[in-house]
Amino acid sequence: MDYIIFDLEWNQPYSNDISFMKRARMPLTGEIIQIGAIKLNESLEIVDSFTMYVKPKYLPHMHKHVKALTGITNQDLNRGVPFRAAYSHFQQWCGKDYMLLSWGADDILILRENLLLHKLKSIDYDSWADAQMIYSYQRYGTTQQYSVAHAMEDLHISSEELSAHNALHDAIFTAHICQKLDLPKALLHYDSIRKEAPNPFLYPPGLTFFMYDNFQEKKRIVYDRRVRLSFCPYCQSRLETTRPERIQGDKHLAIGVCPKHGEFAIQLKVGKYTIKSGVTKFYVTKVLSHSTDEIDRLYREKSEINREKERLYYERRQKELLEKSKA
Repeated sequence: MDYIIFDLEWNQPYSNDISFMKRARMPLTGEIIQIGAIKLNESLEIVDSFTMYVKPKYLPHMHKHVKALTGITNQDLNRGVPFRAAYSHFQQWCGKDYMLLSWGADDILILRENLLLHKLKSIDYDSWADAQMIYSYQRYGTTQQYSVAHAMEDLHISSEELSAHNALHDAIFTAHICQKLDLPKALLHYDSIRKEAPNPFLYPPGLTFFMYDNFQEKKRIVYDRRVRLSFCPYCQSRLETTRPERIQGDKHLAIGVCPKHGEFAIQLKVGKYTIKSGVTKFYVTKVLSHSTDEIDRLYREKSEINREKERLYYERRQKELLEKSKA
């Protein structure tokens, strides 16, 4: 079995552009613009490399921040190939028997998004491993996140004067780190290792996507009637939905139940954008996917945590009001 160490660069939308999500009909984080990869054989020897620019469909103009970070220009993108063709070339280069690895979960999640965007088969959960987590576990016995730069310094790996934020160069850096690890042993026990870290494949692929914008403030967006009202992706029956629970940051989760087709996860994410007048507005995206036991468990846990936070908050408020009335 070969080990494919891959890295991706992707273009991002400007903060005042939410139209691309409406065109894509999914809450797209970004469009892949470069694929870089290194192939290691079973002895962890570098046997081949792969690099290709990808011409984006929904975000065709380089974001200035991404351009400054990666050095990739619009001319580079114009020399690229469409994602479907680029991914086909990549798959052919990978071969038949391999394991994908990347540093952290960002690259595999953006790849999954782009595969869904182009209606291609998603990545199987068992065909990818997190090299960052393997490094952390083997070096420190934890799943704490460390940068590539930290790992290279820790393992005395030279950058070879290659620049970061280039997909091929970053893949080379990660490959050199992997060569210092016991990958066969890590993959043998990987299931037990990743149970200690968040699951990047928690949510199955989305079934339906909705977007609501033009909100003046974000405080009560997830409780708006349009946002709360959801329908079964299969029979269009109205779902009996639970209260949206804050999962992390501006991400919320609710569970919807169809008597005929079962439970669905309702993912809500609040964002902001700026209109031409300079006024900041807010939007929310809603994605329905099948629910799982893991999602149900997460919802229950967050619900308990949030209720306890609310209870403590109201206790503090009552105490403050009581002390204020005595003053």
